[in-house]
This record gives sequence, C-alpha cells and structure tokens, in this order.
Amino acid sequence: MSHGKNERMFVRLTKSQRIQHVILFVSTGLLILTGFMLMGERWVIDMFGSAGNEIFYWRGIVHRIAGVAVTLVCLYHLGYVVVQEEGRSWIKDMLPRLSDATHASQNVSYMLGFREARPKMERFTYIEKVEYFSVYFGMFIVIVTGTMMWTEQYWPKFWLDVADAFHLGEATLAALAIIIGHIFSVHYNPHVYPMNKAFIDGKISESMMKEEHGLWYERELERLAAEEAEAASEGNNNA
Repeated sequence: MSHGKNERMFVRLTKSQRIQHVILFVSTGLLILTGFMLMGERWVIDMFGSAGNEIFYWRGIVHRIAGVAVTLVCLYHLGYVVVQEEGRSWIKDMLPRLSDATHASQNVSYMLGFREARPKMERFTYIEKVEYFSVYFGMFIVIVTGTMMWTEQYWPKFWLDVADAFHLGEATLAALAIIIGHIFSVHYNPHVYPMNKAFIDGKISESMMKEEHGLWYERELERLAAEEAEAASEGNNNA
C-alpha cells in the first residue's frame, strides 16, 4: 500500500522503545550468529587451524557480551513497563483481551474470503501480542540456561545436558520466528514493503494506521479532537 509524502504521521514507537528494540535486535542477532557457529566449529578449525581456534575464542567472547546485553535490556524493559507511565501504557495495550480472539477469527474469515473487510484492530494486534509475550518466554529460557552453561562448574552434568538441549531448542525457535515471522512482517509484507520504518523514526502513516490499527486510529482522532477543543477553549478564556 502506497502512502502520500504529505500524509499525516502518528507516533508508533517512542525514542526509549526504539533504543530498546535496537539493543535487543543487535544483541539477539549476534547471539544467533555466534551460537550457531558452534555447529561448524570442527569444520572451521580443520580448515583454518590455529586461526580457527582464535575465531572461536572470540566467538565465545562476543556471545557472552551479547548475552549480557540481552539480559540487561530485558531487565530494563521489565522495570520500564512497571515504573514508567509510558511503559505502563505499553503493557496495558499489550495485554491479551477477549477481543483479540474475535479479531483473529474475523481476520481468518477475511483472508479466506468469507468477510469483505478486515477487522478494525487495536494499537497492538493479536499477532503482535503473541510475538511480544513469546519473547518473555523465550528470553527466560535462554538466559537461565545460558547462565547455567556459563557457570558450568557449579552444575551436575545431567542439568548441563538439559540446559544445553533447552538452550539450543529455544534458540532455534527464536531464530525461525525472527527470520520467518518478524522480518517478513517488518520488511516484506506487501502492506509495508520495502520496509516499515517505525523502528527507525517511530512513525506510522495515517493510512497504514487506519488500515492496520483501526480502533487505535479512531481513539487517537478522538484524543486529538479533544485536545484541540481544550486548547481552543483556553484560548477563548484568555482572550
């Protein structure tokens, strides 16, 4: 869907939310890259010899630094959604509601051709909510199991084997979810191609907002109208 250059824009992501997203994206990308490098460790060492050992030494360092960064940004985000008003607004709108099931059913009906129009959705769609809370689940597993393997001297071999299995399994699921799910919706979805730039500038166009988040769009219009009316009233009182 094309958008006019002079189209009105709305705030989708604040500066704090964009910074958190960038840190999470970069650190998670490094974790996936350096983590799956282990599968080719023997091949690289056989090919490059001592240089291969050096590569995998630094692979481990980068993996741990990225793991610490992911842990810190996750802990910060937990505090952010509890302490800051902006964060509380975020988590309030992210919480699952019965209307999400209705929207999911209506959207499936629309995609199958049984419904003429897409349902009007909230600030965060049911898909975005599933993706968001799956990050909580996934990060808890990889952080706990990663910490166990980092402090392997304190754990029996059985528990290290369990941690390794869960760590690899969740990392694989996360990589597939990011590559197939998230990147498609951000970059290759026909509605946003070639890229949804909200993670860069925090903005969403009026047409996209109306199409993708109709209920949120209507509430924002009501809020803006109320603010304009209040400003006009104050101006008349001061005249």
